[in-house]
Amino acid sequence: MATAVVSAPGKINLTLDILGRREDGYHEMEMLMHAVSLENTVRLTTRDRPGICLSCSNPAVPTGEKNLAYRAAQAFFAAWGHSVGLEIRVEKRVPMEAGMAGGSADAAGVLTGLNRIAGGAFSRQELCQIGLSLGADVPFCIWGGAALVQGIGEKITPLPPLKQCWLVIAKPPQGMKTANCFAAYDALDSVQHPETSRALKALQEQNLSALGKLLENVLEQAVPLPQVQKLREDILQNGALGSRMTGSGTAVFGLFADKRQALRCIRRIYRFGGSFFLVRPVDYGAKLLWEG
Repeated sequence: MATAVVSAPGKINLTLDILGRREDGYHEMEMLMHAVSLENTVRLTTRDRPGICLSCSNPAVPTGEKNLAYRAAQAFFAAWGHSVGLEIRVEKRVPMEAGMAGGSADAAGVLTGLNRIAGGAFSRQELCQIGLSLGADVPFCIWGGAALVQGIGEKITPLPPLKQCWLVIAKPPQGMKTANCFAAYDALDSVQHPETSRALKALQEQNLSALGKLLENVLEQAVPLPQVQKLREDILQNGALGSRMTGSGTAVFGLFADKRQALRCIRRIYRFGGSFFLVRPVDYGAKLLWEG
């Protein structure tokens, strides 16, 4: 019996742009993404009995073949040409329907852990190819850190991660299905697009003030939810250098240079209800914590 325990960070979108829709229905994306210290834990244990058994700390999470972690194990075994009996336990901390890639992080954790159990059968690039078949965010969740992500998620250019800053993440009770958000975007007549090149330069220079002003997410324009807008306004009024919805929402993040100010912001917006987190940017993706 072999065991691998993997930490699987969630992510935020510093910028999110849609460049067009391809003939196959996928959207051509351009995004500045960053992994954060709000992380799920994925524990993999081989067993004598065949098949995959998945459990999760959050009872709302499906544990069958609709779960990305379950499908990641199936995809790994198909690519590897072997299969083993497997127990997967996911400890959820990244909120659901938040735009933080919690499910994709779980899938990245499974692929990373199984690759260790398999003795490094695949390179990281090959794991990303397996991951892309599961979801557009899975390759980034394998890489982590900061990156320019293009195409449908397969083109990843690593960037220097943010260092001297803090992030307040606020997840309102209301969620958003990714498919619904993209459908709403497709119905828009006009969009304010991010200045991705300027935001990239601010990130490379660690210029938090400039970066805060350049945060942008075109999907936020597609689903102008009152809760999201109010959270953004309050986060900005409480000292954030910038604030945006991440991904397809509904989590909102604020960028802070000072930890005390970030904590003060959480205390002042707590009345909204939902979930609130104080996190740091991290320079890694799915990573092995322990094996045995």
